[in-house]
Amino acid sequence: MSKQMTTAVEPQVVRRSNIKVVGVSCQTMMDEREYKIPRLMEQFHTTNLPKVRNRVNAPRSIGMFVDPPNWNEMTDAFYWIAAVEVDSFEKIPPNMITKTIPAHTYAMLEYDPSVHDFDPYAYLHKWMKDEGYQQVEGFGFEEYKPYTGAETSYRLFLPIK
Repeated sequence: MSKQMTTAVEPQVVRRSNIKVVGVSCQTMMDEREYKIPRLMEQFHTTNLPKVRNRVNAPRSIGMFVDPPNWNEMTDAFYWIAAVEVDSFEKIPPNMITKTIPAHTYAMLEYDPSVHDFDPYAYLHKWMKDEGYQQVEGFGFEEYKPYTGAETSYRLFLPIK
């Protein structure tokens, strides 16, 4: 008998300060994300991460999506960034990008794929709608402590107003 839960812990509304991150990115469609994103995350954590010299708040790492304006999940690609927090954008390794996750109010959900048996994105979107929040378009992120592979538990953050 499976011990997986089909409902989540209660989402929370949290305020986060801005976070400077350095990492690598890929462009993907929704139907490609199941293999492109894990491959990028694995590549970053095994090959690129040791090159980041000004990392802070280890072992935390970030997986971030960035959507184009008026994004349509059926027809438009989006970017995924595998990254870690840094104290500055100085001495960035070659072939890596920088991004600042803005200070904002976020809906946050803790998700553990070994315990939960549901789509955390759909669950959090429904909760936000039910609670009267609107998602700020364009981005969101997953926070891992630490990232250990595709089955890593994480906190999902979606910006709200």
